[in-house]
Amino acid sequence: MDVNFEGETFKNMKKLAEEAGLTPEGFIEVVMEQFCDNKGGRVYSGRWSGGVVDGEKGFRYVPQWPFRPGFKEAKGDQVKKWKSGGKSYRAHPTGAWPFYPRLKEGDIEAEYWNTKKMIHQSFINDRKGRVVVLMDGDKYDTFLDKVKATKGNFWAVNVDLAMHEAVDDWIAKEE
Repeated sequence: MDVNFEGETFKNMKKLAEEAGLTPEGFIEVVMEQFCDNKGGRVYSGRWSGGVVDGEKGFRYVPQWPFRPGFKEAKGDQVKKWKSGGKSYRAHPTGAWPFYPRLKEGDIEAEYWNTKKMIHQSFINDRKGRVVVLMDGDKYDTFLDKVKATKGNFWAVNVDLAMHEAVDDWIAKEE
């Protein structure tokens, strides 16, 4: 199998491989194995009228990544083959939300996702930072009662607003 990567794709792939301590070839093997072997990986295709060259119609290809992250356990012979000589490992995510908590409106450049406003906005909202607060029932009821008394109801938007205000107050107090 002969595969060629050039330009920005190769530059980005080398950077990702270096972060994981892999050669580009090892990176390709790990990523493609997980894409192909995990449930949900697909590539959809369809005609693209703007891509005609020498009478040959263009196509658009849309990769759909697997529904869950992959997990590769590499034995010593694979590690020896793939290891780049750089970093020996990439640290796992911390307790912070690992999926792009700083994603903003202009960060999604793909035309398809920009034209699908609700999906585009959900990408942004679903990738914001998360803090989950667990409360015993009595404290939870008291909190919701207080949100209702001050905000008029305890719809999600008001609960979220009250939590942001509490976090802002705590940060200000700690400074």
